[in-house]
This record gives sequence, C-alpha cells and structure tokens, in this order.
Amino acid sequence: MAIGLRNVLPERDTMSATVAADPIYAVSDAERQAYSRDGAVLLKRVLQGPALARLARGLDAVHADPDGRFTRVKGADGEGLTVIGQCSSLANPDLAALVLGGGLARIAAELMGVSSAQLVLDQMFYKEAGRIVPTPWHQDTPFLCVRGMDMARVWVSADPSPRAVTVQLVRGSHRWNVVYDTRSDAQSGVAMPTGQSRFFYDGIGDARLPPSPDIERWRDSFDILTFDVEPGDAVVFQGNMLHGAGGAAHFPHARRAFATMWGGPDLRYHHAPGATMPTPGPDTGPDAGGPLRHGARIAEYPQTFPLCWRADATEQGG
Repeated sequence: MAIGLRNVLPERDTMSATVAADPIYAVSDAERQAYSRDGAVLLKRVLQGPALARLARGLDAVHADPDGRFTRVKGADGEGLTVIGQCSSLANPDLAALVLGGGLARIAAELMGVSSAQLVLDQMFYKEAGRIVPTPWHQDTPFLCVRGMDMARVWVSADPSPRAVTVQLVRGSHRWNVVYDTRSDAQSGVAMPTGQSRFFYDGIGDARLPPSPDIERWRDSFDILTFDVEPGDAVVFQGNMLHGAGGAAHFPHARRAFATMWGGPDLRYHHAPGATMPTPGPDTGPDAGGPLRHGARIAEYPQTFPLCWRADATEQGG
C-alpha cells in the first residue's frame, strides 16, 4: 500500500510556518530561455539557510537509516559506494517538507511554462567520500510510468560538487524524440546493486527500445553540458535528456544530492510493458480500485501524482 506524503509530515501549521520562511527563487527570462534551448540550466542558491540545512539533514538521515526503497551500488572492483533512495520523501519529514513546500515544484513549472507541477518521483543520491564511481549515461524516461515534454528534473546539491562529479547532460537531447531502454552498450564500471538493496527491478523498462548510446566512449561527438555546483544550487533539466556523472579516484567528502521529477498537467500516464519506478501515491484511479488509464493526463490523478504547486492557489503544497 502506498504511503501518502502527508503521513510523514509534522503538524500542518508547524510545517507551513517553517516552509514559509524559506526564500522563493525567482526564475529569470534568461534561465527560461536556456532551459528551453538547451534542455538544462544551472540555478544558483535555490536553497539557502534553513532550507539548505533541511536538505542536508534529510539526506543524512535517509542515508543512515534508509527506511524505504533504496539501492546500494559499487564499482566493478567493489569500491565506491553510492546509496540511491527511491521516494525518500516518504521516509523523511525534512525531504517531504521540501517537496510539499512548493518551491521546487514552482521552479519546475516556471521553466516548463505550465500552470501547475505534480510530483512524479524523488530520489536521493548519496555518493560516499573516497572513490566516486561514475553514473552511466542514461535517460530517466524508460524508468518512469509517464511520457511527454512537460517533465522537469530538479537536482539539488547539498555539497560543493565540481563538474567532474556533477550531473552532465547532452545538450538538446530532450528534442531527439527517442526513448531508450534502460540497457546501455556503455562500459560504465558500475556494478549491479549489492545484496543490501531493498529496491531493484530486474525487468524494469521496455526491452523493445534501443539501448542508450555509449556517450562516454564517443564523448567528443556530443555537446555536453557540465556545471560547477555549490551547496543549494540546482541543475534543472528536461526529463527526457540523456545524462550521467563522472567519477573520481578520491573525493574528500560525500556528494549528496536530492532529485525531484515534476510533471505538468498535460504529462501522460504510460503503462509500460516492463516494471517502472513506483508512483509517489496510490497507483489507482479516481474510482476506488480502478487502474490508471494509459494515456490519461496526470492532472486527473492528484492523489497518485501529488499536486505541489499551482499558479492560482493561495496555499501551495496542499
């Protein structure tokens, strides 16, 4: 049974007062243009002060006790631990407050140019200090049960993260109109999840789709966006973009990031033939026990995909 985000939050009045104190990031016209043109943009100091402290506290808590869906990944040589938390906001009130507070959702909606934003997925990426294992180039789309252009990923860092180990993206790949399978022909150096994992699908994705290209091998053939990131900065990218992250033989501190995926009201539910990431809410439709309709707008399912920001709402996150 899916857990609603509100189940892990403190009392509503307490949360509202706390979230209201967080700064609201104002997206500029230049940032909107960069997002539309390139498919990605770096936003500086999206989270500051108490909001940034909440992010770090939440990520550390989930890493210490990943009470929920998670995967531990190491390099092929057994070194370089990455803990990936799926739907971490369900297990932690600090991360839930960041999601339901509406600030990240508003950023996504303004860059997409839509009137509302609903949560599709949130994930924690905790790469422990020392060896940093590369994240293989991939596309998020085949892992998800949604399809469409109105989909934005807000990747927020809690730590200084130079471009060598920060998310990297193929500029313009959001307009290629291709959905790749979760398989890749690349030699990524990332092993299968360890036996400590509580979330992994052997059958995730659609094997009929083409594998994602080996971008690292042919790196000079692609226009790759990279960013130097400071705590509280966000890399926002269109949800269909090809992306990955580099590695390092030794990194002095953990690289902690929280990535939320947001959909506009016209994003469509997609019933894939293989397994997909779980929805953030109950995977049934408006009628009790009814399945979600393939091709339906996610605006029809605010319980399944929580509505966290709406342009005409007087209270966000409700």
